[in-house]
Amino acid sequence: MRAPRAVFALCLLCPAVSAAAARPKEGAALIQDLWPDPFPPVGAKSLRAGLTARARRKTRSLGLSGMKGLDGETVSRAVALFPRDRARAGVITFEIEGGARHGIHQCEALGRGITSFDPKGAKPGWRTGVIKEPDGRETTVHYAPEDQEDGAAIPGIYDLRNIRPDEYKIGFLNKSKDLAGEEALAKRLSPPDRDKKPFYSGVWKTWYPRDPRYSSIAPVDLIWSERDNPGVPVYEKPGVKKDPEQISHNPRYYAGPYGRYGMAIHTDRWDDPDRAADPQYAGKNELRNFLFRDTAGCIKVHPDCLQLINAFIDEQKAKGRTVQLDVREVNR
Repeated sequence: MRAPRAVFALCLLCPAVSAAAARPKEGAALIQDLWPDPFPPVGAKSLRAGLTARARRKTRSLGLSGMKGLDGETVSRAVALFPRDRARAGVITFEIEGGARHGIHQCEALGRGITSFDPKGAKPGWRTGVIKEPDGRETTVHYAPEDQEDGAAIPGIYDLRNIRPDEYKIGFLNKSKDLAGEEALAKRLSPPDRDKKPFYSGVWKTWYPRDPRYSSIAPVDLIWSERDNPGVPVYEKPGVKKDPEQISHNPRYYAGPYGRYGMAIHTDRWDDPDRAADPQYAGKNELRNFLFRDTAGCIKVHPDCLQLINAFIDEQKAKGRTVQLDVREVNR
């Protein structure tokens, strides 16, 4: 998996992507500024406030907004850094340019592939890591690597779109019997003109917190940019069961890096107050520590972080810019 990382470093060095207002930091310098060292202990609560304050002390601007893209378009990027051991958290960093929330923001993020805590559940080629908690507990995990189905987040450049009903026809991946009590959510995601939307995405109900503070939150579509990732194999795996809705909106939807597709940035319901108070979830590792939460090949963040990522994408899109995420695996 070394070749993709080399490509991404070259992308930031290329004159074609120089920042319009501020020269972006290059390779190691950018990582040095953005990686928290030491990384604060990860627990149940979001580390966003502390990580953001530290990042702002180290750098005033990412210099990644308003760059020139490969085809002359204007591009703005966020950056996600993940350690090779994906049992650990990485960080996602982005910059809001205006309004009350302007400035750099940084949050912890998970980019692990589908996970088994039982070695018998691991498949050939899976990686092994250790979740280390602040109280000294250590838990071994086994997870799929980048080139396997539902594997770890693949280093590379992705285009970003908020999966909202103004642009997306949205369908639930849950079976209908699992959607009892989700009538309000289903109504919000299903406007009368949903069949006229240019994009389509399937979503899981648990990507939408019940906490009213985050009622407007949206998962983010991670669309692999073939032009920004030359040399990475993109293909469609044989025998894939295809959703006709996806094909009608994007015939190449099931073609992706290493045959992977359907990737997103999203959150879950483990931060909801009612989840913590529900006896059926008492003692669950996910309540105690963010590192135990399932990612299944996507990128997971806390809801307070996703809310700001949505705002970053909305702002940059309103400026007519292509919004992207640069995912890197770092030696940390």
